[in-house]
Amino acid sequence: MKISVVIPTYNRRHQIGGAIDSALSQVCETLEVEVIVVDDGSSDGTVAWLDTAYAGQPVRILSNARGKGPAGARNTGILAVQGELVALLDSDDQFLPGHLAAAARLFRKHPDVGLVFGRAQYEQDGVVVDYMGPNFDRKLALAPRTDEDEETIIFTPAYSSHLLEYGCYFNLSSVVMRAEFARSLMTESLRIAEDFEFWVRLSRQTTFACLKNAQIRYQLHGDNISFEAAASAADHAPYLIKAYETMLGYSGLSRTDQDTIHRHLAQTLFDWAYRCRLHGRLGEAMALHVRSARLGLRRRNLMAVVKLAVQGLLPSNRNRH
Repeated sequence: MKISVVIPTYNRRHQIGGAIDSALSQVCETLEVEVIVVDDGSSDGTVAWLDTAYAGQPVRILSNARGKGPAGARNTGILAVQGELVALLDSDDQFLPGHLAAAARLFRKHPDVGLVFGRAQYEQDGVVVDYMGPNFDRKLALAPRTDEDEETIIFTPAYSSHLLEYGCYFNLSSVVMRAEFARSLMTESLRIAEDFEFWVRLSRQTTFACLKNAQIRYQLHGDNISFEAAASAADHAPYLIKAYETMLGYSGLSRTDQDTIHRHLAQTLFDWAYRCRLHGRLGEAMALHVRSARLGLRRRNLMAVVKLAVQGLLPSNRNRH
C-alpha cells in the first residue's frame, strides 16, 4: 500500500525537515511512502534547501505560482498524489512512529472507512503537556459509534451531525484518508475553518474512524499558541460564518442539522458583536446583533441591543462619533 503525505509550507525552512523525516521514517515492508511538499511562496530559501537536502529521496516539491493559503496549498498536493491513501501533515508537526502503518491496517480491516484521525501529543520545549487532551476526550466520548476495540473506534453515519454540534476537535496532521475522498478538495476561499468544513462535508460521504493512541507530535510555539488563543468565533468570525453558510448549502441537510448550524451562526455573530462593542464599534455591533437575532438568541440579543443604545447615549461615545 502506498501513502502520499502532503505537507504545505510557507517560510518554515527551519522546521519542515522534522516533518519530512517523520514521514519518510514510516516506511515498512507493507508500506510505501511518498512526500509531496507544496511551497506557498516562501521567501526564506525553503525550496532550494529542500532540493538539496532531499535529493534522490521520495520527496516531490511543488510550488504555487502565487500564495493560495493553507487549503489551496493542500489541494495542490492532493491533486498530485499517487498513493491509495493521503495523509496530511503541517510543516511544524511530526508523525509519531507507526502512525501510517496503524492507519493502513485500519483501512485494510474496514474497507468502508474513508477517513481516520487520531490523538495528538502536545509538546512545549520538548516536554509533553496536556494542552488539548481533555477537550478531545470529552467530545470523543460523545461521538456515536458502531464498533470499537482497544485501538480503534468506528463511527456511525450520525458522526457528521456530531461534528456539526461539537466542532473540529482533532488535529489535521493526524488525518489519513482514501485518495478518492481527499480529491473532494478543501474550499480554498476559507482561510480559517477550512479543515472543519472539509471534515463535515466528507463525513456525509463516508465512514470516519479514530485511532485511540497518539499519532502525531504537535510542537507548541509562538505562532500556533497565539493562533489557538485567538481562535474564538469572535476573532475569526467572517471565515467561520462563511464555513457555516457553505454547510447550509449541502444537499439533503436534515432539519436538525440546519437548526444546529443556525444556532452556531447566531452565537458566532453574537460573539463578534460583543468584541466590536468592547472596541467601541457600536454601529457594527448593533448590525451584528440584529443578524444574530434573526437566527436565534433573541432574548440575549435584545438585551445587548438595549445596552448598546444606552452606551451610545453616553457623552464619551457621542463625542467619539
